[in-house]
Amino acid sequence: MIGHPCARCATLIEGLPVGGVCAACARDTARRSERLARWVALGSAVVLAGYVALRLLPGVRAPLQGTARAVAAAAVGAWWWLTYRIAKEVALVCLR
Repeated sequence: MIGHPCARCATLIEGLPVGGVCAACARDTARRSERLARWVALGSAVVLAGYVALRLLPGVRAPLQGTARAVAAAAVGAWWWLTYRIAKEVALVCLR
């Protein structure tokens, strides 16, 4: 079988396609992209939570404040998850 060097670390690996990365480099890239995505998602979720807390929640009448807080918390959680998934995919592409 023909071996080619890894595109990142230049280790000769049998069966690796030209321009491919080895398993160790792929794991490292995935780990780095997950870490970066967590920070990006956390930062954007904190900004959204601050906006919701300062601009939207004070305008809610007293009987509905509990429901408004629950909806706001769910929205921030969903925002974090979606931002994390998108940022992870973007980081995977950019870090390769």
